[in-house]
Amino acid sequence: MPMRLELELLEQTDTSIFFIWSNTGGTCRLERDGKVIYKGTDNSFKDEGLTPGEMYIYSIERLDLDEKVIDRIKLQTGTENYLDDFINRLQQITVSTIVSDSKIAIAWGAIDGIASFDIYRDGEFITDTDKNQFTDLEADSKKAYTYWVHGKRPLEKSEENMKHRKSLLATVFGMVNVRSSQEQAAMEEFWIIKRVANREQLLAEQPTQKDHIQQPEWQLRYLTFIGEEIMPNPNLMSLNRFFKGDGRSFDPGSPEYRTRVDLSVRFTEDGALVDCSKDVGTTIAYNWRKKFRKADVASAAGIELKEVKEDHHKIAIDLKHSVGNPLVASPDIDYQLTANFYRNGVYDIIGIHDQAPNHEVYLKSGRNADWGQIHEAEDKGLSWMAGPIASQYWRISNFE
Repeated sequence: MPMRLELELLEQTDTSIFFIWSNTGGTCRLERDGKVIYKGTDNSFKDEGLTPGEMYIYSIERLDLDEKVIDRIKLQTGTENYLDDFINRLQQITVSTIVSDSKIAIAWGAIDGIASFDIYRDGEFITDTDKNQFTDLEADSKKAYTYWVHGKRPLEKSEENMKHRKSLLATVFGMVNVRSSQEQAAMEEFWIIKRVANREQLLAEQPTQKDHIQQPEWQLRYLTFIGEEIMPNPNLMSLNRFFKGDGRSFDPGSPEYRTRVDLSVRFTEDGALVDCSKDVGTTIAYNWRKKFRKADVASAAGIELKEVKEDHHKIAIDLKHSVGNPLVASPDIDYQLTANFYRNGVYDIIGIHDQAPNHEVYLKSGRNADWGQIHEAEDKGLSWMAGPIASQYWRISNFE
């Protein structure tokens, strides 16, 4: 009986990806993004000359004597990015997803300072692991799944400049802030989310689309808000003793928010279009009696679509957000988001933000689709917007 086709090794550099698969004794074919790049009886191949930080989809197929496919593995992986000017470690690592008839496997690059990761499937905890990979042997081949990989590390392990000073200040903050702890304030959080379509769909024979140009489109919405009706000012000496909150929970359609950014990305036959709109909610302050005192609207100038890079198959976006309180001197609401949208329907979105206020991010494909939440983070208190406090990092991509 021929050996089952399995991927045995996957290694990446910034410009190459190396594969070793099981030696089935027959002919195998390797495709990248639908194009054959190898066919033969060897069970390894090195794909070279690739673009740093790029995502690719491969198929490894075992063929019979009539060159019909009798076994197939499909994987989504990418090259590493060695640039050292990122503030988000998740921009540098590679996240790989491998699907076969028997399993779904997810692997991710090492993150210094994280000893173990918690694994969730569709919101339910499965296991923890001290490895940088997880294999799901119990997944139903007819179901789509969303996996969460969650890790934490001390702020002193961060790659950021001034990390030791920030760690010390964060620890002091945790000692005096009643809504946190020394450990929480000095602990960075990392979330890697992967959406995987059902394996029957992914492993099915794909129709030839020689003359078909895909034109996918997405809408992305990023909101920040204060959940309470009224929020006390951390500065007890301020005349603006309280601030009006937004009085709500997570909701993509709510008209109440601190800030809102809407991005629209659409591929056309010849290229792509990107639109960005932004809005800032009114800040209202109350005195110690919780009576109205003052109101103003902060400038939206700190919300900036810094960079849009486009080629025939991908759009890359870099969004930076920094909006302050127009009534008092206080830390800004800061976040940064980078996203790659591909013509083949794949997206890869990476973010970093302070752990206050509430952050919520939604995505929908097509104009008539419903919003789907891709990230949420609950407010840990306005004091968590201070510079020394640990950030939250997140990344979501799809294999559909």
